[in-house]
Amino acid sequence: MKTKNKLFSTLLVLLALVPMSAISAATDDSHMEWWRDARFGMFIHWGLYSIAGGEWEGKDYGKEEGGASAEWIMNRAGISREVYRETFTPQFNPTDFDAKEWVAIAKEAGMKYMVITSKHHDGFCLFDTDATDYNVMDATPFKRDIIKELSEECAKQGIKFGVYYSQTKDWYHRTRGALSTEDYLKMVQENLDELLSNYGEMSVLWFDTGGSDLVEANSQGARVRELQPNAVICSRLYARRVPAGQRKYADFESLPDRMLPTERMTEDSETCMTMRHNWGYDQDDDAWKSEKDIIEFLALCAARGVNLLLNVGPDPKGNILPEEIERLKTVGKWMAVNGDSIYGSTPSPVDFDFWWGAMTQKDKTLYLHVLEWKPEGIEFNGIVGKPSKAYFLADPKRKALSVTYEPDSYVTKVEVPANAPDSRNTVIAVEYDGPVVADPDAKGKYHWYTNRRTRHTDIRENDSAGKQALPKAVTGD
Repeated sequence: MKTKNKLFSTLLVLLALVPMSAISAATDDSHMEWWRDARFGMFIHWGLYSIAGGEWEGKDYGKEEGGASAEWIMNRAGISREVYRETFTPQFNPTDFDAKEWVAIAKEAGMKYMVITSKHHDGFCLFDTDATDYNVMDATPFKRDIIKELSEECAKQGIKFGVYYSQTKDWYHRTRGALSTEDYLKMVQENLDELLSNYGEMSVLWFDTGGSDLVEANSQGARVRELQPNAVICSRLYARRVPAGQRKYADFESLPDRMLPTERMTEDSETCMTMRHNWGYDQDDDAWKSEKDIIEFLALCAARGVNLLLNVGPDPKGNILPEEIERLKTVGKWMAVNGDSIYGSTPSPVDFDFWWGAMTQKDKTLYLHVLEWKPEGIEFNGIVGKPSKAYFLADPKRKALSVTYEPDSYVTKVEVPANAPDSRNTVIAVEYDGPVVADPDAKGKYHWYTNRRTRHTDIRENDSAGKQALPKAVTGD
């Protein structure tokens, strides 16, 4: 009991020392502008667990086998902290790692920010820290500060940089009794101070699996505000059961993993998605999503007001996988000609989508993301007024498409050729002379969903089957 009282008092003192500037920053959301415009970022899960590749003593513990995911192998296989460290730290020597190459891959894909696991649930730190010797500099033969190299390269190439940090769940330092709660929180505080002070601009603090202790979470959030007032803070600083109104330092809602919201979001939100089952590297996971899957999901996220943080899981040598690079290059080529429909866009002006796909909006232009093509025309309701012009966004000449409008029903129809210019997602820009006006009485439903239990290969609902149920949310990754 004395230890708990001492800890509570320590945290209260920390909160009392937070300057008013940090508190006022919490009510100013101007630091969110770049994040809202970005829409698309790269998530990187990489650490000691990458060496195992999802397997331990001949058994596969990856998500494709029903496990939590490859990076959970320490927990799922019941590996002791001593054995885990003694086995994997001597092997962590990713000499192929090239920060310049990684950042260039993200940039070519059209991604505007990068978030990497600086410390995942296994407690291992990918950065130079004095708080624990369980880090890349002290415990491995690699002895290079991965977080520093990436942060510096992101700054050079114009990509916003951020870190994932598992602040509550730590199987090495906390869960298995290596440190008392008080000592563990001191370590977290020191880690945060290092990350927020030694790596230049820190644009995102992507906390994960937060606890229900608001004093603890608020202390950590306040420290971010103090040292990096422009950093964007993930809602997973807090447990999901903590009401939104009590998440004082959360800037955006992190949706359950791999989930598209069932409707248009009214608050800043982000979803994280894998390219296959697992987050961390898994040697046997071949359930790759197609290029079309990823482009569709990116468009649907934007249409519902959600940023997409798309994951890669580099191998033990430090390589982003060829399958990941191939998909990212394809997405990048699509974004190069269609990015105006994603970057800086706002959600659909109507709270539903259409059999053919969904809408995004920017100023006086609607962008129709046509995911399913029908040559008889692309039709939508709910927008008042006839457009002044419509054209394929990827058409450099912007040749006008014929448009008809029914003023009684507010139905607009765009005439299109027999074949889709882009079978993955053809974007039609529909311009208006004035502000886009939505009919408040417009009716419609959502046709497009995702199911995280299956491969993301067919996300359109069968209209005759009724609404597809979403699986129970899973917090943390």
